[in-house]
Amino acid sequence: MGLGEETANLLDAAFEGPEPQEETPEAPEARLVYANVYEFVSQWLRFMYRRNVNGKSAYWNATWWNSQEAESRLTELWRTWEYYRQDPIGMAFWWRDFCDPTMSILLSEDGPFKATWDEDRDRSNGKEPLACAPAPEGMFRDERADGRMPPTKLTGTDPVDARSRALS
Repeated sequence: MGLGEETANLLDAAFEGPEPQEETPEAPEARLVYANVYEFVSQWLRFMYRRNVNGKSAYWNATWWNSQEAESRLTELWRTWEYYRQDPIGMAFWWRDFCDPTMSILLSEDGPFKATWDEDRDRSNGKEPLACAPAPEGMFRDERADGRMPPTKLTGTDPVDARSRALS
């Protein structure tokens, strides 16, 4: 086989596309772990993100949902958590890229809680969980009932997928 014939064969193979692959079964449908942002904050986040909330350099509010900014930021934090928890290294990126910046803003002296700080209700020494008061009945609906599901695949332009490929 000459060089021209070999090149022609390689070009033909390239334009034919890849060999057909066996179909892989679809991943099981992911389910939301938490029904809503309130469950996420009250049952997980406040236990995992313990800080010294002293009313001098850090502020929190046990009724965080009364702040539109805080509720919005925490809702998106919960949704990204539901997404990134599915990837083996996703949580490392979630903590660094989402949780730490969000909580830093919320707890900061310029954050939404400084004006509503209540020492008796909101103080934390960093050893106990962040305070979380019971939400008003019916304030948070079960988003699982709406059929909401997190994406099941982290591929394509996903930042975790792109970073993991860059690291390999």
